[in-house]
Amino acid sequence: MSKKKLVIIGAGNMGGAIAASLRGTDYEVTVTAHTRKTLGRIHSLCPDFHVTLDNVQAVTNADIIVLAVKPYLLSEVAHEIRNHIKRGATIISVVAAVSIDELKEMVGNHDVFRVIPNTAIRLGKSATFIAGKSEGNNIKEVEAIFNRSGKSFLIEEKDMAAVTALSSCGIAYFLRFIRAATEGAVELGLRPGFAAEVAAATAVGAAALVEDGGHPEAEIDKVATPGGLSIKGLNALAANGFTTAVISALKASFKP
Repeated sequence: MSKKKLVIIGAGNMGGAIAASLRGTDYEVTVTAHTRKTLGRIHSLCPDFHVTLDNVQAVTNADIIVLAVKPYLLSEVAHEIRNHIKRGATIISVVAAVSIDELKEMVGNHDVFRVIPNTAIRLGKSATFIAGKSEGNNIKEVEAIFNRSGKSFLIEEKDMAAVTALSSCGIAYFLRFIRAATEGAVELGLRPGFAAEVAAATAVGAAALVEDGGHPEAEIDKVATPGGLSIKGLNALAANGFTTAVISALKASFKP
C-alpha cells in the first residue's frame, strides 16, 4: 500500500514544527519554502522528507495539504495551487483569522480544517484547536496529526477567537506570570536562573493537577490553610487586581 502524501506549504516556525512532529510516520512528507536557506534547515532536521521551492509540484496528487504561510501570502499561494489540488484532498490551515468559508473560496470545495496551535508546538507541548466538518475519518486523521505535537481539541469554529485568546495569545500571559514570579524570587535572594527553573517546574505541577481532573479552586484550598502563608499571598494577588488583570488581558486579545 502506497503512503499518503502530505505537503506542508511554508516552513517557518509553525510549518517547521509540524514537519518535525511527523518524523517517523508513514506519510510521504514534502515541505515547501520560499528560500533555499529555509529548505536546507528543514532538510537537515528531516533528511527523509522531500523539500522544494515549487508549491504546484508539491501539491500535485497530495492527499493532505497543510497551509502554514503568513496571512498576507495565503491568497497568493491559494491562487497558485487551487487548480492543482486533487479531488478528495484534505486542506489544513494554520493561518490565523481566516475562516473555513474564506478558505473554501480560496482553495475550492475540499474538506477544509482550520487549526490553531500555539508556540509550544516546537517542543511537542502545544494546545491545538481544530475546527471543521468532514465525512469519514478525515477529522480523526487531522486530530492524530496534531496530537503528535501536544494535545488537540475539536471545537466549533465560533469558539476559535476565544481559544486563540486563551491559548495562542494566552501562552504569553502564563509566561509573564513565570517571569514575574522569577523576579519576585530574585528579590527574595534566589539566583535568576534557578528561580526561573523553579517557577517553570511549579507551573508544570499546577497544570498537571488540573489535567488530572482537579478543579483549580479545590487544589488551591489544599494549599491555602487558615492563617497560612499561601492565603496571605492569594489575598495580596486579589488586592492587586490579579484576576481582573487576567480577564482583561483575555478580553483584549479576543477578536470575534
